[in-house]
Amino acid sequence: MRARRGVYAVIFLVAALGASALVYFAQPRNGIVRAKVDIAVLTPITAEMVEVVSVSPADAPANAARSIDAVVGRYAAVRVLAGQDVDVRVLETNPGQRAFGFGAPLEVGQVAFALPVEPGQAVGGALAAGARVDVVAVPNALKTQVSGADSPSAVVLGQGLVVLTIRTPEGRQLTDVPDSGRGGVVIPPKLGSVVVAIPAARLVDFAEAALSSTFYLALSPVAAP
Repeated sequence: MRARRGVYAVIFLVAALGASALVYFAQPRNGIVRAKVDIAVLTPITAEMVEVVSVSPADAPANAARSIDAVVGRYAAVRVLAGQDVDVRVLETNPGQRAFGFGAPLEVGQVAFALPVEPGQAVGGALAAGARVDVVAVPNALKTQVSGADSPSAVVLGQGLVVLTIRTPEGRQLTDVPDSGRGGVVIPPKLGSVVVAIPAARLVDFAEAALSSTFYLALSPVAAP
């Protein structure tokens, strides 16, 4: 009798497990993208870094990427750890888009450099990320302490340089939305600097010019060859 009960218990257990497995596999499954390795900030995502895993609808986060194509070639705005679901909200098309407000990509071999300018020196402030500009450095007698015939000449530092973002004098991203000052008075944001992508090899030239010159920007509609 006891042997029979044991057999019945085993049969019941196997049946229950089989039913549970049948219910589990019969449920609809969703594919989500998961990181296979740690992905650092501003790192371009490749197909080797991620994989698609199948989960139940209840376990699929609403903002998880659903395909490899949705993430490959994009950049991580925050660090993504191995085994973590890839959230589309932390992906950006241009590296630095979220962290720095870059509206254009910084190419390999380039660095971001901020040119301190007033609106009158930068096409009246009529600039936006992605625009191309020519940069002229005009020696400033107040900075160089040299005037007259001995004063150095203006030089063209770069042509067709890509504007990455535009900043206020305080270093915040310049937007079209005015700030509200004391008493609710609307204070229009002021241009303080234009961040451009320059060749890394020219960094010293631009830094030296910033110490001795005033920068002037002109729109360059055609990319430099």
